[in-house]
Amino acid sequence: MIVRAYTCLIVDDEDLIIQRLELFFKALSNKEHKFRLVGKANNGMKGIEECLRLKPDIVISDIVMPQMDGISMIEQLKPELPHTQYILLTAYSSFEYAQRAIHANVLEYIVKVPLREADLERALNKAAGIWDELKKKEEELQSLNVSVLENKYRVRKQFFSELIRGEIPTHRATDFANRMQFHFFQANYCCFIVEMNLYESFRNEYSAVDQSILKYAITNVIEETVMNVGMGVAVDLSDNRFIGFLSWENTRSDRDTEYACQTLGSQIVHHLNQYLNQMASVAFGHPHRGWESIKKAYTEAENGSEDFYYHAEKVVKTPANRFHYDNKRKEDFLQKTADFLGRLHRRVSKEVLDKELAALNQFVMENKIHKSIMAPMLRDLYRDIAAKFKSASTITADVEEFPVEFMTFREQLAYIGDFTFEYVHAGQLRHRAEIMRAMRFIDKNLKQRLTLEAIAEDVNLAPSYFSSLFKKTMNEGVISYINRKKIQMSLELLNVQDYSLLELCEEVGIVNEGYFCKLFKEYTGDTPKQYRMKMTRYESK
Repeated sequence: MIVRAYTCLIVDDEDLIIQRLELFFKALSNKEHKFRLVGKANNGMKGIEECLRLKPDIVISDIVMPQMDGISMIEQLKPELPHTQYILLTAYSSFEYAQRAIHANVLEYIVKVPLREADLERALNKAAGIWDELKKKEEELQSLNVSVLENKYRVRKQFFSELIRGEIPTHRATDFANRMQFHFFQANYCCFIVEMNLYESFRNEYSAVDQSILKYAITNVIEETVMNVGMGVAVDLSDNRFIGFLSWENTRSDRDTEYACQTLGSQIVHHLNQYLNQMASVAFGHPHRGWESIKKAYTEAENGSEDFYYHAEKVVKTPANRFHYDNKRKEDFLQKTADFLGRLHRRVSKEVLDKELAALNQFVMENKIHKSIMAPMLRDLYRDIAAKFKSASTITADVEEFPVEFMTFREQLAYIGDFTFEYVHAGQLRHRAEIMRAMRFIDKNLKQRLTLEAIAEDVNLAPSYFSSLFKKTMNEGVISYINRKKIQMSLELLNVQDYSLLELCEEVGIVNEGYFCKLFKEYTGDTPKQYRMKMTRYESK
């Protein structure tokens, strides 16, 4: 059983008292590892500096010291370190000090001349008990808040999903809006769709739990961005899509509405990339008013989002800049794919293949065919390539795996190109060499913040195809592999010396300390602190 170690810090201007307390903690550590001395300071100002740096669980401080007394120090530290417990040592029995100590919520008030170690040990155990109780209550409150928040989002998602399908009558929508304080639908509003870019890669990179957490975060960022420019709401709708509403009181001109939508859309795209490193595009419908127009408003936004298929990432679409589709060119495209398939042979070079696919891409960019028609044609092309080379191939191609739903046209065409070259050259098992190269790239840059796109670019494969190929070859997603390697590196570092959490994060290239702790415990079963304690006990044997 792992015993929790409480970190302690001494603040006293008398060297003899500090030495006495250091010997006390050393003797205490011989009995148990419950309390660990991590620092000391000889005045209140230095005490504040060390406490903010080390964030101890318990502070043992003198009252009367030069520059700043102990109680003033505690009063300044309380807002920054609310869980830290404070024990005061004093040679004075002043009623004024006692009053100030009570006001500052000091745990214990111990006379240090003579200093009875039994009193100090009792005070430390009392502080540890209070610290545990505070932490437990905080965790319970956080758990309750998360539960309430999750339920709120779940109810919202169900409500808006039913609403845009036309399954909720106006009077029920009004009642729900009053309860949720959605009063803005009686004013002018625009519906918008936020769609995550590179969603196939997102699904391969993150576990189901991490995906859920990120989607909550995305919803919050969208909603906070909306509230910065007006009134509104945002909801996780399905898979890679979020639905939102921007509302304003006064009637706006078409020009002002266009500007408002473009501004909000650009801010959402920027904030998601800045805060969560997620790329997304946004599509708006026309202005509407009232609950009865919700379904129509959503349909317009959804139609606008269909244009994302022919865009790169991070795009803002409004009704004023929609594409015109020429679906009559379907037969021409089918003929071009048939010609492409006819010219395809086992000795085809990457350069020739890229040139052929570039010609297909140019035709489609000049003659856009709606996604509902184009995506099935690309699936058929993928199937026909697999069928043509299947007999002599050592690679098994499942045509049902072709990612139609969440990829753009360019991504699908790049996927087909990489798959085709691997497939027709199957006997060379080129994918093994490229995965090995990717692993070397990861090892070389492990201390940096690695992205799927950067690794795929290094091995000259489309990100989505590379992500899929890596997972099939390694039985592990790219990001999962990188995280595992980073945690392995952190273990090697901890075996050498006692790094702080911040230092570990910097060494392995993980910015968020909370996320690093989560990964560390997921892979090792311990927090970094618990792991180091185990290593210390093992080394002392």
